[in-house]
Amino acid sequence: MSETRPEFVAMSRFVIANGMEAEVKAAFRARPHLVDNASGFLRLDVLSPLEAPGEIWIMTYWTDAGSYRAWHRSHVYHDAHQGIPKGLRLVPGAQKVSELEYVCG
Repeated sequence: MSETRPEFVAMSRFVIANGMEAEVKAAFRARPHLVDNASGFLRLDVLSPLEAPGEIWIMTYWTDAGSYRAWHRSHVYHDAHQGIPKGLRLVPGAQKVSELEYVCG
């Protein structure tokens, strides 16, 4: 059986302003995995550049853009963010969400 190939990737990027990198990364490791059962969801990767440990990239892979957009509008999306560490502050203007076509892997 072949693996389902993504057609769409959403990349969210933000920069932590107040030195809570360890807490944020721990929260991602302990995430409730609510997105895992979303229609069209394939995979989630959380990355942090070695040269900028306060920067976080979240890559979610989907079968199609519509599935991602439906998830993003859902109440479960908001529930999935309940584990954000209290007191977290982000660098203003450094947050960005990009919608990408998956070309190949």
